[in-house]
Amino acid sequence: MTSRFIIGLVVLAAAAFGQPPQSTHEQPRMSRSLNRGNWVGKHVLTKEFMDKVGIQGEQAAKLKAEFDALDTKASKLEEDINKAALEQAEIAKKVLSEPGANVDEIMKIIERIGQYRTEQAKLATQRLIVIRDNLTAAQREKASEILSAEGKKRLEDRAARLDREERERSASQTNRPSANK
Repeated sequence: MTSRFIIGLVVLAAAAFGQPPQSTHEQPRMSRSLNRGNWVGKHVLTKEFMDKVGIQGEQAAKLKAEFDALDTKASKLEEDINKAALEQAEIAKKVLSEPGANVDEIMKIIERIGQYRTEQAKLATQRLIVIRDNLTAAQREKASEILSAEGKKRLEDRAARLDREERERSASQTNRPSANK
């Protein structure tokens, strides 16, 4: 039961964090940090979810406190990533404009950003572990049902939105007048 719950949460989290490949028609989107995209953790802390699963009192306070601690770490990581990305951008200007420029510094920054991203992934997994460790077996089963249904609905809504956007793009391209030759 516990392993099925954890696997379900991991699949839902992966689906929530994943992004579809960029099509050639779209402008690049800003990446989403794992913290902002963590709908599972955010959903667990809602009053509605806690009521349905039976999380209350000291159990709810402990869950919130542990999530708050993880949020603090995630915010610090996000700041570190943004700072390093700005450094990288400044150095990239020089590296890309000067043939033969030393690339060691920019590569170190890229490695550091990679380490920060790994820490973000660990924090996302830690959220799932906090949920596992703070819920009873019956609560985990009920939470798994709710989160699975919610995850399925989110994926269906997302697919419908992407289909609608693609149809709108196609329609706007077919309505364009042809270029004069």
